[in-house]
Amino acid sequence: MPRIKYPYEFDPKKRRIAKIYRRDKLLFYFLGLIISLSTGLLILFSGLNISIRDFVLQHPLPTLFYGFLILSIFTITSFPLSFYSTFIYDSKFKLIRYKLSGWFKEYLKSNLIYYTLSLIVISVLYFSIRTFSPWWVYAGVFYIIFSTTINYIFPLFIVPFMWKTEPYKDKPMRRKILNLCRKLGVVNIRNVFVVKESEKSVRSNAFFYGIGNQQKMALFDNLLHDFTKDEVETVVGHELGHYVNKDIIRGLILESILIFPLLFVVDYSVDISAAMLGVQGIGDLASLTLIGMIYGTLGFLLMPLTNAHSRWRESEADKFALEHVKKPLPQISTEKRLADMNLAELSQQPLIEFWLFTHPSTARRIRMAEDWNKKIKKQN
Repeated sequence: MPRIKYPYEFDPKKRRIAKIYRRDKLLFYFLGLIISLSTGLLILFSGLNISIRDFVLQHPLPTLFYGFLILSIFTITSFPLSFYSTFIYDSKFKLIRYKLSGWFKEYLKSNLIYYTLSLIVISVLYFSIRTFSPWWVYAGVFYIIFSTTINYIFPLFIVPFMWKTEPYKDKPMRRKILNLCRKLGVVNIRNVFVVKESEKSVRSNAFFYGIGNQQKMALFDNLLHDFTKDEVETVVGHELGHYVNKDIIRGLILESILIFPLLFVVDYSVDISAAMLGVQGIGDLASLTLIGMIYGTLGFLLMPLTNAHSRWRESEADKFALEHVKKPLPQISTEKRLADMNLAELSQQPLIEFWLFTHPSTARRIRMAEDWNKKIKKQN
């Protein structure tokens, strides 16, 4: 294995390429929104939603059937852009490694997960609408239960479904990671696994999954192959920050606060607009696209709030790694290496970062580590 360059410094060529790549990715994002919005409007104003409703009511499980057909229309209209932006374009920049068959396999797996979760949500939504009053209170409670279950249980099925894994064989490093967990009071993490992402892409990541005392830490093989052990340790420290700070629970609390007013606004908006679209109220299956568009619009408008919360928690996890791993220079090197590998821009226009970014910019994360390092040097 070739020696890993450390400390890592930015590659000027990759910095130039990153500007082009991220500019185009932003364009693809907004183009995707336009395609999705146009598809929804076409379904509503052409009366296709009503024709599909009349068709499915003649068959068993009409709610699931209707949901499947509507999701399929959105999948078909979004497919060309999805294929170009995640396969052709990313292949051009050498960010993915699988061939066309591998991309299709990944695409189908992702859609299977998406359709399964979506159809469960759609079924529970219409059950709540037709059974309870006010429906949005009960639907909100169901959503919280479902979201909590998914966050803790679903990764147990997602990880083996989406990736090949194997036990981490570097015993000294494995012991070091588990000792760091014990030191921070994380006693439920019993093992470390390697996720074989290198077969698919250049991405590097780490995360926890599992429940109870059978939880595991997963490390992408790219992280282990392309980063020094000190850098890997800073990534582990960051993920431990999320774990110790209970960021999943914090996120669920925020979702729980927002879901009730969101569903209330959906209920009110559908009530005043359904008739003009030929929809017989919110309990009519033909309301599904309208519900989805209103909910999606509200979600987009709330992104500054939810993403600000996410950036705050990511920043706190960075701070946690600095305070407990105490390796600011490897942490800075990690951020630089990740930025070049992922072709991430160092900073972004303030409005774009404010609205769309779930993580602090690379420049902010590096500056935090540099400031922390200076402060520690002064104290010593």
